[in-house]
Amino acid sequence: MFDQFDHIGYPKRLKKLDEQSLRSIIKDCQEAQQANPAATKCRNGYYADEICYAGMELRRRGLK
Repeated sequence: MFDQFDHIGYPKRLKKLDEQSLRSIIKDCQEAQQANPAATKCRNGYYADEICYAGMELRRRGLK
């Protein structure tokens, strides 16, 4: 099954999350990528997109 990333809705959803939730998303995705880099979500960039959008939201808020 192919997981298609929602590039419109996902960033909107992140605006409602607190800082800790955003950081948890980044951490979880990074750990998933390291644990199984051959997984479909790693190969198709799904986790990378999640990390990117969560990081962009943190930067938008002036956080690092």
